[in-house]
Amino acid sequence: MSKRFNNKKLIYLLAGLIVILLLTIIVKIPKENATIKSRLFDLDTLQVSKIILYPKINNGIPVEFNKNNMKWSVQQGDIISATRNGAVQNMFTEALNIKPQRLVTRDKSKWKEFELTDSLGTRIKFLNNKGKVMTDLMIGKFTYKQVANPYGGDGGNNIRGTSFVRLFNEKEVYAVDGFLSFYFNLKFEDWRDNSFIKADKNDITNVRFIYPADSSFNISKEGAIWRVESQETDSVNVENYLNTLVLLNGQYIKNNYKPVLSPISQIMVEGNNLLNITIKCFKVEGVDEYILNSSLNPEIYFTTGTDGIYKKLFKSREYFVKK
Repeated sequence: MSKRFNNKKLIYLLAGLIVILLLTIIVKIPKENATIKSRLFDLDTLQVSKIILYPKINNGIPVEFNKNNMKWSVQQGDIISATRNGAVQNMFTEALNIKPQRLVTRDKSKWKEFELTDSLGTRIKFLNNKGKVMTDLMIGKFTYKQVANPYGGDGGNNIRGTSFVRLFNEKEVYAVDGFLSFYFNLKFEDWRDNSFIKADKNDITNVRFIYPADSSFNISKEGAIWRVESQETDSVNVENYLNTLVLLNGQYIKNNYKPVLSPISQIMVEGNNLLNITIKCFKVEGVDEYILNSSLNPEIYFTTGTDGIYKKLFKSREYFVKK
């Protein structure tokens, strides 16, 4: 009788523990999961007319983006420039893809560990045309790890990144997928339009090299043949040069440069279905430096030495003549 009673007592005790476990699963776990937002913020990109970026790499000196007549410009101090093609759209895309994977901490003292203090993080604010802040985000450090290729084969491992973020006025730190610093922690120059030449080489029919004294010449297309005036050209070198004209970006921008003398050399690219392109070259006196300007991006001047884009563009007559 006593043994039967003890078994019955154990059954009741076990049933009670199962009930407690079920209540924990039903009540506590969903409550904990509910603390992780499905989205960190909502952003209507069509309403954004200003973006202020405080990049860590530039010690928090702000970079400002402004939209006027559906076009974006980027500014730092008194320097205003067109933005690089697709730069702002890429920024929107990365921002909208931010989705919390897990809540890391609510402890403000841990912000430094995740580089989310004002001095260690990158801050970005999206504002509407009335100056109201729509989203204010801090981006901190990132970590990465190798993960196996899910498709097998010889693809090796993939790199998966995790970034740490928080909303500026909130204490919660979240882990999100991706390498956000690569997209937002950039200097002013990285956002500017650095395009120099862009053309379809099949449309180009003539390139004139205007050099000092009597060293000017031009290469022109006659049917399917390129000639240096009346001479046959080296087809490989012509092809290489035309490939340079398809797409060439400048590297270093010379801010606040205003030419006071005429260019020492020029190149004129002409063709069918092609807006003529003029490239001007100015020499900086006393140093091995050239300043180049293209009619496709006339407000920007690029600085280069003899081994930069100057070397790619300003070729001699001998370069084109068939050996």
